[in-house]
Amino acid sequence: MPLNNKYALVTGGSSGMGLQYVRMLADRGYNIIIVALFQNETDEVAAEMSRLYPDLDFLSIGMDLSTVNAPRNVFRTVSEQRPGAEVEVLINNAGMLHPMHFRNMPPEKVSSIIMVHNHATAMLCRYFLPGMLERGRGYILNISSLAAWFPFPFLTTYASTKSFTRIFTRALRTECQKTGVNVSAIYFGAVDTPLLGLPPKYSRLARRLGIMIRPEKAASKALRMMFKGRSGRIPGLVNKIGRLFAPLLRPWIFGPIERRVTRHWDLK
Repeated sequence: MPLNNKYALVTGGSSGMGLQYVRMLADRGYNIIIVALFQNETDEVAAEMSRLYPDLDFLSIGMDLSTVNAPRNVFRTVSEQRPGAEVEVLINNAGMLHPMHFRNMPPEKVSSIIMVHNHATAMLCRYFLPGMLERGRGYILNISSLAAWFPFPFLTTYASTKSFTRIFTRALRTECQKTGVNVSAIYFGAVDTPLLGLPPKYSRLARRLGIMIRPEKAASKALRMMFKGRSGRIPGLVNKIGRLFAPLLRPWIFGPIERRVTRHWDLK
């Protein structure tokens, strides 16, 4: 049995930045609910963490968050398998990235990105927020992106869904003021995770230039911000500068780049 009843729920918690959140929150004494696509992967993480933290509880949930009933099923699984668990921290970290021309993206991928980034994020907040409000304490962290401000070609759906996360979080944060529940969003540039899939030599170069950060550093910055009750951080000097120029960007700037890349990769 765990020593306390405080739980943190992390989506996309079996790899990359999500796995770092699992480790760092366990270091803080939280029992962890690990949600990711494949049950065998969440089981492996839960088993490893249980060996490292024998006094904590790790609940493994394999769930496809791109399906409409997934958030409800996650909530139901937690309620049934850990009755009385107080989910004090919710981290909506699960993400998808399919860089390609929108007209070539399979419809099911368009739907999946929207469902994971927007539907799952909003509905998990809807299911777990009432308990936090009732207890007068809680933290919600929604992972957005610098892309939320940029109309990046070939990231049309990704950037748009991250913009939803930005606006949704700001509105929810306002609704939860003075309730004891803190709602935060963080806007990363590039994070060196399997989601990005860069070759090692390019990852090292991007990190040296300050364009990309390691997942453990990203997760650490996000958690520090969240637990301080803050929101809206954009880690990295290059990213901060880029954000300042975002309002100046117009489609005619991206157009020539899009056409050149399209021709090069034969994406027409």
